[in-house]
Amino acid sequence: MRPIRKNMPMNPEPAATPVSFEVPGVEQQDVLVLKDCKFPYYSEEFISKNLVIGIVSSGSSRGYYDKQPVSVGINTVSVILPNHICLEQETSDDYRITLVIFSPRFMEEIVAKTVHRNYIKYHYEPNTQLTTGQCRSLLRIAEGLEEVSKLTDMPNRHEMLINLADVFLTMMSYYRTEQDAAAGWVSRGHEIYNKFCDLLVKHYREYRDVQFYATQLHLTSKHFSKVVFLTTGHTASYWIEQHIAVQAQHLLRNRRDMSVQEVGYFLGFDELAHFSRYFKRVVGVSPRQYRNEAWEEQ
Repeated sequence: MRPIRKNMPMNPEPAATPVSFEVPGVEQQDVLVLKDCKFPYYSEEFISKNLVIGIVSSGSSRGYYDKQPVSVGINTVSVILPNHICLEQETSDDYRITLVIFSPRFMEEIVAKTVHRNYIKYHYEPNTQLTTGQCRSLLRIAEGLEEVSKLTDMPNRHEMLINLADVFLTMMSYYRTEQDAAAGWVSRGHEIYNKFCDLLVKHYREYRDVQFYATQLHLTSKHFSKVVFLTTGHTASYWIEQHIAVQAQHLLRNRRDMSVQEVGYFLGFDELAHFSRYFKRVVGVSPRQYRNEAWEEQ
């Protein structure tokens, strides 16, 4: 694990070398619980393919989640949704957090087998401030998830994990209700922006035009763009470009088995020249130059 650098300047612009938050074993175990650890933010932008829920037991940390400033302290519960951009900037020495990590396959099963819950709110505000008692309750359930996940030979292990995860997520959502009501989270602008985030994660490889997302939300392109800008301070085009750029940077840096052209094809670009122009306009250098510089640093 890389050391955490502290007192970095506040700057929400994309880091030069985004990384992937990889958790060995979570695919095989479905659920992984890591107790009292330092969250591996790497001091640069990262993305996770898993759903990660963190419960802070001591200390504090601050950074960015999808370019929005966030901070956490004791008894904060953070929900990091898959494929979103995170950046840590300062972490106290006594910062400790318990992580509950669900694999994508396991999350699909939970959604299919249990009552559907709305996770849109976590796009805009990933953190919930709980009481000490509420955090203890969640940690006790997390301990149960940890114990059952290790019982690989147990006949009903998978069903028990599903049921425990359902209890864990239901309680977390229940504790969140008062915060959402007090903060007045459900403004129309936030709702539109967060639904846009959901759509972007699903469709960024096929659609890069604002009109597609506006149509999906039953809005005109002009109104959709105005709402996103007033809510976030950036245009819808900006968010589309940033999301694609981070995915491209991650692939160029980490997938040595893929050529630059194959990375472009994977992201939905029919021609290498088109991908190169798009990438250079957003990132500032060509994808080939970015890859060469990233590999030299490794």
